[in-house]
Amino acid sequence: MRTEDVRISKTSERVLVVTLKRPDQGNALTAEMASAIQQALLSMDAETRVVLLEAAGENFCTGRSGAMPKAGSRATALDLRLAVSDPVLDFYEALRSVPVPVVARVQGRAAGVGCAIAALADVAIAAESASFQVPEMNHDIAPTLVMSALADRIPRAALSRLVLTRGAVAAHEAKVLGLIGLVVPDDKLEPETDRIIGQLAGNSMPVLRAVKAFLRTSPETSFASRKELAALMNCVATAERFR
Repeated sequence: MRTEDVRISKTSERVLVVTLKRPDQGNALTAEMASAIQQALLSMDAETRVVLLEAAGENFCTGRSGAMPKAGSRATALDLRLAVSDPVLDFYEALRSVPVPVVARVQGRAAGVGCAIAALADVAIAAESASFQVPEMNHDIAPTLVMSALADRIPRAALSRLVLTRGAVAAHEAKVLGLIGLVVPDDKLEPETDRIIGQLAGNSMPVLRAVKAFLRTSPETSFASRKELAALMNCVATAERFR
């Protein structure tokens, strides 16, 4: 599947690759791009073991494009929800709901929705020169949509700092905050991502889906529930090896 601004392909039967392709616009996400990615994730075939999110050019994703109505437009709150809020919230939900690991390869700027995409990945690997930012309040926009993606990824103090100070955070600091998982030298970004993708592609579907389901579910459960969930998922995944 291919559109002008996003490419969705399979490098093998086990790896789905989503590439943002608006480098001249900082890979700013359009509604059409988000819809194409969302549909690809929802229709992913049963053999896919890992999803790779990447971007062409210098920057990962510098925000959204064309989301807000033009100056002077008249719109109700419902109009704005349907046109502005729901599309990106549905996109974030689709990223959260992928049943296998999602890996993001981040270079350059990851701002606004780009920052959210990195945070929603199960493993976000960033180049040392990458930066992360939530700059919406510079434009007097309440960034609650991005905040919905980050709220269970990073502590409240870190979220407040990103949103209220609006300053860019370097990759190493983003890792300390819990926004991303790994930081590597710029020239190691591609090989390290490929190494991790290769490891995940070599795992069985039951194991990958069990781990992903636990990562998605466990933060919202009590210790007793996590104990039962861990035992159940482990037994089911392991049983597949002895069929």
